[in-house]
Amino acid sequence: MTDPVELLPLLVVVVLLLSLSGERVEQMEVVFEGDREITEIDDVLVVGGGTVTVPANENVSGPVYVVGGDLRIRGRLDGDVDQLAGNVTVVGTGAVAGELRTIAGNASVAPGATVGTRTTVPIVQQEPSPAREYGFLALRALVLALAAGLLARREPALLRNVGDSVVHHPVVSGVVGAFTGATALALFVFMAFTLVLIPVSLFGLAVGLLTVAYAYVAYGYLVGRALPGDRPDLAAAAGAALVVVAVDLLGRVPLVGTAVQFVLVATGLGAVLVTYYGFREFEPALADFPE
Repeated sequence: MTDPVELLPLLVVVVLLLSLSGERVEQMEVVFEGDREITEIDDVLVVGGGTVTVPANENVSGPVYVVGGDLRIRGRLDGDVDQLAGNVTVVGTGAVAGELRTIAGNASVAPGATVGTRTTVPIVQQEPSPAREYGFLALRALVLALAAGLLARREPALLRNVGDSVVHHPVVSGVVGAFTGATALALFVFMAFTLVLIPVSLFGLAVGLLTVAYAYVAYGYLVGRALPGDRPDLAAAAGAALVVVAVDLLGRVPLVGTAVQFVLVATGLGAVLVTYYGFREFEPALADFPE
């Protein structure tokens, strides 16, 4: 089965393309796994995984989008094939009456096969320039520094509660953050498979990213408390910028750096959640054992 995380953005692209072309998205059929032979397409077929075959001596009408898995055409397909990923194979007995448009993935047309029009969209991959890379890092540091400074000035108790949970309850925060993050990510990805819930899935992912950003701000507040000076807002802003840079540098260290990044993000995410985004202090429940 195709990686759901890789499949989600491609499905979003397909939905956007169908919407722009006036196709009915709710009638779209998606194949995620398994081997399947098709003899008809109700409206639009999307191959997201597994193997889909147009059998020899069959004539199938309708557009097909390939975002994963394999599409094998042995008979005739009266329609266009748009390939965004995966594999498309047109064997010697196969025919595509419309256009075979390849954006990414592997496409193979055997001698003797018929394809109306074949187009390959060139994609030029640009190496990230240092200016762009460091500019984006500076932008992230600036945005989170502004958020940290503003919160430290207006609502310092929010950051204090989250920071205290990180410092005094790192294990609980880390477990809650890791479990919630993994569960939410899986939920959002599989919600996207229902297609009509893709907007809800994207909204959930956006909320998750904002929550992680909030955790970065709380870390900045903690670092700022250790900095000299009598302006907590400025200290929190400086601390948030330092955290962004430090976490970015950690990501450049193979394995160990990534592991530390994961622990920091999971702990910060969990601290945000167990304190209800800082609106209450976290007090772990204590077991009451009989004497």
